Amino acid sequence: MSGVFDGLPDQPEARRLLEAALARPSHAYLLSGPEGSCKRDYADRFAAALLDADPARVAGRTHPDLFVLEPEGAGILMDDARRLRRDLHLRPFEAARRVYLILDAHLLRDDGANALLKSLEEPPAYGVFVLVSDHAGRMLPTILSRVAAVPFRPFPAAVLAERTGDPVAARVAMGSLRRAERLTADPEAAERRRMYLAVAAASRRDPAFDAAGAAAQILEAANRCGREEGTRVAAELDALLLSVDDERERRALTKRFDERGKRAARRAEWDELRLAVDTIGLWYRDALAGGLGAQDVMLDSAGYGEPPDDAMEGGVEATLEALSVVLDVRRSLELNVHPALALEALLTRLAAAPAAVGA
Repeated sequence: MSGVFDGLPDQPEARRLLEAALARPSHAYLLSGPEGSCKRDYADRFAAALLDADPARVAGRTHPDLFVLEPEGAGILMDDARRLRRDLHLRPFEAARRVYLILDAHLLRDDGANALLKSLEEPPAYGVFVLVSDHAGRMLPTILSRVAAVPFRPFPAAVLAERTGDPVAARVAMGSLRRAERLTADPEAAERRRMYLAVAAASRRDPAFDAAGAAAQILEAANRCGREEGTRVAAELDALLLSVDDERERRALTKRFDERGKRAARRAEWDELRLAVDTIGLWYRDALAGGLGAQDVMLDSAGYGEPPDDAMEGGVEATLEALSVVLDVRRSLELNVHPALALEALLTRLAAAPAAVGA
């Protein structure tokens, strides 16, 4: 099945497993790995190959034998899981099989996860489930035991640099192609990142640092990213509607794109929040490396921010404490805590870290 994944950044292990799967598909697969590892792109291409369809029809969610389940708000609702269960009774309309694409599968709530488990235990002969997740470890062990695992890895910096032509963005993207591309192509994204670095520096250096004000600044940047993504999806809808005359089809398209726009906006907002916290963490990491004389492993020493040479005030222990604070808050963001509270807590604790450690 050569050519199915052409043009996508190479994920050698995942590509090998998916190409082998196409020769004799099983009933369920889980594509899992970190954000920015192109899992969704590979899932779309895999689904298109299973349906023997143009990838554009899968990417546009217009194929009649493709069922897509995505989170609404903070999770995948039970009603949506039930809708999938009902869909299992439908035979293929056009292709030889039906594909059930479940995105952010780790966001299935307990009742929805149990409903999905029943679907996996009693799959129709013509059905193939393709689950995609950034956090497979949060999924029910019983679900994990019923799917074929397809692991995705962070991209090496060299791969990102070759793809984007920006070695600095490649280094600080932490293996995420989406981040590297955004930092390379979008001047506003690079400017936002410089702002996050400035917040990190101020949290350590400025005695009058305003944690609440800095948190509000980051939140506004994330909200702006969400609005821009929602506007982009709305523009896609407007372009499609120009060629659609049937009023019923126009209403269906509008409803589908409204839902997609909300999901895309939320995802963009949370991606930016994670980028902000990761950037602050990288500033402190470079502070530790610089303070220990390991400038050669500093990621951001010549790119988006000045080298934090004097950021080791309070010593190694203070900087390690700050990094621990960043990691705690980063993990909390993955649990969908309130972002305003998480950010203000992060910046307040960072500003207090040197004094707390030195006490």
